[in-house]
Amino acid sequence: MNPSVKAEESGSQAGGPEGDGATTSGGPSSSSNQPPPPSAHIHMRCLIVTQDASIIIGRGGAHVNEIREKSGARVMVSESIPGNPERILNVSGPLDAVSKAFGLIVRRINDEPFDKPSVPGSRAVTIKFMIANSRMGSVIGKGGSKIKEIQEASGARLNASEGMLPGSTERVLSVSGVADAIHIATYYIGNILIEANERMPAHSHSSYRPTSNVRRPPVGGSSFVPGYSNPYAQAPPPPQGPLQTQQIYIPNDLVGCIIGKGGSKINEIRHMSASQIKIMEPGATGVAVNGAPAASEGERLVVITGQPANIQMAVQLLYHRLEQEKQKQLRAQQQGTSSSAGP
Repeated sequence: MNPSVKAEESGSQAGGPEGDGATTSGGPSSSSNQPPPPSAHIHMRCLIVTQDASIIIGRGGAHVNEIREKSGARVMVSESIPGNPERILNVSGPLDAVSKAFGLIVRRINDEPFDKPSVPGSRAVTIKFMIANSRMGSVIGKGGSKIKEIQEASGARLNASEGMLPGSTERVLSVSGVADAIHIATYYIGNILIEANERMPAHSHSSYRPTSNVRRPPVGGSSFVPGYSNPYAQAPPPPQGPLQTQQIYIPNDLVGCIIGKGGSKINEIRHMSASQIKIMEPGATGVAVNGAPAASEGERLVVITGQPANIQMAVQLLYHRLEQEKQKQLRAQQQGTSSSAGP
């Protein structure tokens, strides 16, 4: 069952600290009746080619202003440097808003509508984040475990460069995928960076700065902010429409994978979508729509409340999580069948 949700992008208040560090302003909510608390602030940078920078900015700054308004993040593009094909894209604010902004940036590059989910025919775009070398290990994880986890959760492809950018202690993390995949992957990466900074704040860190005599092929980045005079300034909150509610149903036997250990998975989805999600008790039914049955046996009602675009993101994340678990169960069954059918 794939409910159609009229999407209308919205965002949250932005502003954030300069550099690769982050400050936290709230943790996951364990109560399904309360809206998610504001997420930690973060500043992420990436290197983009001049052509994409022009598309992102738009005539008279129209495009970048729209991305700021709809995401709630602070979005800035560095000045063009003669002889250098790259410019720095700076995005800062609450992690929810920053990850949303990168999804909108990919949509703008692809000339896709902001209010529709990515489709199979969407073109993959590569975002090249600059990550402090001291933080890259946290993003990669032991044996590449974190990168694998992010790839499976988002559908994006990640690749970390081995060498550091010239004159800096930063490495490039390339993230390739459609808009929704970039949105989700950016959230996971940002969350890892925030947690790493809370465990051990970075002290010495040299940010990459493009020069006019660069000879290397374009790569990507995140840290020095040209023209970023007040990193703690707050952007005005975007206009909010009335909250809406969406009902979906999930199989009883898959409720556990949606909730996660100690509510970790459901809280993660609440934060990423900035919406309220409540899983009702067994037997609870919603309101039937257009004569359709309100529920079928063996299903649980899930009520999602928020802005239309946030509801859309929550539904996508919930169904993605369900599909992940179904594929996991299917692989386990196939392995069990092959082992029992041995000689």
